[in-house]
Amino acid sequence: MKSFRNRWVVLAGAVAVGVMADFASKLAAVRSLTPGALRPFLGNTIQWTLIFNRGAIFSFDPGDWIRGFPTAPFFIVLTVVELMVVVWFYGRMDVKRNRFSLLGLALVAAGAAGNLVDRLLGRPGVVDFIRVDLGFPPFDPWPIFNVADICITLGVALVLLDSAPGHDAPHPRQSDPPHGHRSIGTGGSQ
Repeated sequence: MKSFRNRWVVLAGAVAVGVMADFASKLAAVRSLTPGALRPFLGNTIQWTLIFNRGAIFSFDPGDWIRGFPTAPFFIVLTVVELMVVVWFYGRMDVKRNRFSLLGLALVAAGAAGNLVDRLLGRPGVVDFIRVDLGFPPFDPWPIFNVADICITLGVALVLLDSAPGHDAPHPRQSDPPHGHRSIGTGGSQ
């Protein structure tokens, strides 16, 4: 029962911290940056700039193809459904075998919720402000993003890592020594 409660504490904590960090960073960006202007942070490699992304990943916006499409309401509903699916999967994962996936899904939920806040606030789009340019394709520059997008990307990476071949083997508990080995100092019989 304890691990079940901890699972939900991790989810709530990740979402709370992720949304607060995302909101604070976007608020600072909106207050201090001029849309479209570049402000160097680490030379030309990382720069701050302000854009409002009406669409989703890589600025995908159905409104670009369908005249009068309700982009903001569409993405609000889509994000709420996404959050429900993430929480559903999260609640069904094995706490011991899927730790990376649990943390990954918590980060995905945090990022989705962070970008949802922008849409619910009625902004012209999701606030993006981090521009990375490594000087070679496809990073010249990489699309502009935000803290919520970082949470989503890290979360997906953790889920993929957890689903990598060979990663799903159960790990023995510390108190269960491998067959044929003695346990010293753990209170087990010798």
